[in-house]
Amino acid sequence: MLQRIQTLLLVAVAVAMLSVTVLPMWEKSSAALNEKVTLTAYALEYFKTTNLVSSANTLVIVILAIISACIAAFSITQYKKRMLQMTLGLINSILIAVVLGYTFYQVFKVGIPMFEPENQGTYHAGFIAVVVAMLCNMIANRFIRRDEMLVKSADRMR
Repeated sequence: MLQRIQTLLLVAVAVAMLSVTVLPMWEKSSAALNEKVTLTAYALEYFKTTNLVSSANTLVIVILAIISACIAAFSITQYKKRMLQMTLGLINSILIAVVLGYTFYQVFKVGIPMFEPENQGTYHAGFIAVVVAMLCNMIANRFIRRDEMLVKSADRMR
């Protein structure tokens, strides 16, 4: 049934993962050195004054975010097959965890050491969207599992 709470949560997962592709994820800047590092889903860019010094490709985030959004959208339509929905939710959790892990790698191993290592930078809406997607996906899986257990208990009563 499409009016269940897990449908709304899976829509939130899809929207959050699609918003990751357009929102900045992390930024670190130094006013004294006129340097700035910005992480988006497409690239990790290092600016000195206003000139682009280096740019590292991070298209893995875009690809995984789009795949995750597609899996969440497909999972919404599979409401009659709860076991498949739970499997898709598990796969989606793994993909979102990989996005989080890759983001942390880019921030801590590449971005922070560039200049002023004591300055950790700030996380922006793109990173928060990944965390929201992970939480919504876990809660949706819990509701799907609860529905499956309810159906199994009703079958035992017959």
